[in-house]
Amino acid sequence: MGLNCGLSTIKYVLFVFNLLCSLCGIALVVIGGVSLAKITEFEQISDEHNIVAPSILFIILGSIVFIIAFFGCCGAIRESYCMTTTYGFFLMVLIIAQIVIAALVFVYVGDAREAFKKGFERVFEQRDVPANRELIDTIQSNLQCCGSSSFLDWGASMPQSCCSTGTAPFCVPHAQGCRSRLGEFIDDAGTVLGWVSLGVAAVELIGLIAACCLANGIRNQQRRYA
Repeated sequence: MGLNCGLSTIKYVLFVFNLLCSLCGIALVVIGGVSLAKITEFEQISDEHNIVAPSILFIILGSIVFIIAFFGCCGAIRESYCMTTTYGFFLMVLIIAQIVIAALVFVYVGDAREAFKKGFERVFEQRDVPANRELIDTIQSNLQCCGSSSFLDWGASMPQSCCSTGTAPFCVPHAQGCRSRLGEFIDDAGTVLGWVSLGVAAVELIGLIAACCLANGIRNQQRRYA
């Protein structure tokens, strides 16, 4: 069954947008994987929030986006009404889910920030415990910060992880304290995850509109030739 010029254009637009959605799905998996690798080291700081949950959600979400987009490509090329409408339904559910996830990230990122700042302060107060000391060194090295509020918190026992140049204790320490730096890290991570989710949802919305137009055109074409 051949489609008219307008529907053929929509078909190929849908195909191109599904390729774009596939790339967006891959991007979500990559961003989720990278953020998961970075923040897993900080998971021990807070017992109140599961900081790795959003990253895992993004990996799962990206995989689902990729699969649905592939399904949409097949539906568009085969000019299948059933496949196209099924694709449109799952895409609509996915868009709603991504908007909800983004909203939750924006709402709770402030609570997570404060919880992790308090958690770091608690860990820093118990820095003589070997496990806590190792965690503090990891945070100071990765986030380029020193102490809870500043390098003065260490006194004369400043570790090498505090140093931006030179060798401890006679070195140039990182100027920023880890409580504030950790808060910035959580804010930045939440902002990236939230806006990426909304950006992908916006791209998928265009695909949803194209899928609805194509499915309607295919159905009308089938009725015409029935």
